[in-house]
Amino acid sequence: MRFILERSRYDMTKYIIGTSLLLLLRIPLWGQQPEVVPLERNPALYLEGGRSERIRTARADTVNLPFIDDFSYYAESPYPDQSLWMDRYVFINNDYPVQPRSNGVATFDALDADGKLYNNNSPRFAADTLTSRPVNLGESGVTNVYLSFFYQPQGIGDNPETGDSLILQFKSADQEWRSVWNTPGTTVQPFKRVLMPVPPNYLHKGFQFRFVNMVSLEVDPYNPGAKGNADHWHIDYVSLKDIQSPEDTAILDVAVIAPLKSLIKGYTSIPWNQFRYAATTRLESQISITYRNNYYKSFFIPKVFEIRDIYHPLSAPIQIISGGENLPGGKIETFYQDLFNPFISTSVDSALFELKGYLQTDDADRKENDTVRFYQTFKNYFARDDGTPESGYGYRGINAQDCAIACRYETFTPDSVQAIALYFNPTDSNNVTSRYIFKIAVWKDDNGRPGEQVYLSNEEYSIKEKGKYVTYVLEKPIYVTKYYWIGWQQVTSGFLNVGFDRSYNDQGNLCYNSSGVWQTDVNKGTLMIRPFLGKRSDFYTSVVDPETATATKMRVYPNPASQYIYIAFDTLTGINPADYDIEIYGQTGRLRYRRTYTDAYIDVSSLEQGLYIVRLVHKKTKQSLTQKILINR
Repeated sequence: MRFILERSRYDMTKYIIGTSLLLLLRIPLWGQQPEVVPLERNPALYLEGGRSERIRTARADTVNLPFIDDFSYYAESPYPDQSLWMDRYVFINNDYPVQPRSNGVATFDALDADGKLYNNNSPRFAADTLTSRPVNLGESGVTNVYLSFFYQPQGIGDNPETGDSLILQFKSADQEWRSVWNTPGTTVQPFKRVLMPVPPNYLHKGFQFRFVNMVSLEVDPYNPGAKGNADHWHIDYVSLKDIQSPEDTAILDVAVIAPLKSLIKGYTSIPWNQFRYAATTRLESQISITYRNNYYKSFFIPKVFEIRDIYHPLSAPIQIISGGENLPGGKIETFYQDLFNPFISTSVDSALFELKGYLQTDDADRKENDTVRFYQTFKNYFARDDGTPESGYGYRGINAQDCAIACRYETFTPDSVQAIALYFNPTDSNNVTSRYIFKIAVWKDDNGRPGEQVYLSNEEYSIKEKGKYVTYVLEKPIYVTKYYWIGWQQVTSGFLNVGFDRSYNDQGNLCYNSSGVWQTDVNKGTLMIRPFLGKRSDFYTSVVDPETATATKMRVYPNPASQYIYIAFDTLTGINPADYDIEIYGQTGRLRYRRTYTDAYIDVSSLEQGLYIVRLVHKKTKQSLTQKILINR
């Protein structure tokens, strides 16, 4: 009996110790660090409003050889080209790959066509697919067909584990999908090429191929935010064609492989009234373009840069034509062109410039990959990010109350911070995040770290809008002269899931405080938080319900247009631009363009000359404004 009692005490003690250890492992202690976590939703697809549900599968029309897609249309649509592909699950983008073969890739991940996590609780499951339309391989003389593509794991996203994989399947004549190639998950590698012959038994009219990725998602009920977008694969330059000679396997294309960057060091945008003070120290002295020769022979490639004042379309753009040089086959080159201050404008309170770089290639080259653009914005705010998050950031533990996060900014001439904007990632946790409470804060700079707190909002905020920047007007303006810190202090625990842009590295300007001492964050990327400066009269407190507020005026210019248009509308009534769609219709009523409104120009160079109708449509109320435009070249 004594032995049984002692044994029971031992078991109980072991149980208590074991349970305590489990709790210690699960519950972060005071002094925790904020974390960078994968996205629960893709903002680019989230803003499309579930539109893909209605048009997910294309008609099975048969296409002929050659079948080529390099996904260079990423700026026009986040979905695959429906003239080539049957489904819309993959994400067409230029944010996630590292040195792709051309500008734009198809990204496979754990999010569906609407940018939401797949509802699958299996340890490992098939997620995205990219299915070709039926291809006619039954023509006379078609005997030596090869499928070629390039692939990369992870990129700047999440690496697929060894048990995850990317799979290629062929559809047989008896309508069965058969796996013909796969590769296991690994960390980021350079893009690799796969050149695969199509067996003779597949050479028939109606042949199809598809790519599938296998993913595994972490599920941690003690750590909200742990389950998110993961296991990224990127494919580029898919080609299916009949090979008659070894040269036919080569890719005759010199392609731009990286986006243009901001010409303001450390920032993607700064206030227009600050620029003349910042120009001497923060304006880049060179503009660059990175490109790759995908062919095996050398090419002589001149480069051209154009910088255009968008607000004054009749003014002549700055154009710089550089001398070319021979680029050997398979090589990557970054060309740097010297330039003086190109941002000269008569604008008073804001300005916008289009930076464009392109290659002067010969007629045999694929022109789709020759041009890149960047819109340099000067308004009333500072920004380090590009507006697109690749991850989320914040405290994930249950002891985050009173913890703070701060990001360093500066002013080039004394000014006043009037408002602070935060980007909250879209999630499916609405019932939880509404209870996460925080306050907006501002600190002085103390030798590169936050110092004295000079502002803490009286109002407590919760997350109400996601997938967009939310602006918080300060209760009083904060006068700043050089460096200062902006951020938030949490009132309750809870993962705020603020956007984290991994394509811009801002290490050293982000700090956190969870134990009374400020620590510098070491994650590579930049927090999506922006300070607004200027006059108090430029800001307002709206009493209009943002869910139903609508625009009353719209202006489309230039009109007539040639390469692009800009759409501006009244924003002084509490409306949010992300609540609107822009639609362009031809004279016959055919929809030619539809995207969520963004603060950037719309490229209409692919539209034929003629008259078009531009509609600004509120997503919820469906109220709209229209204007006619003429495209003339």
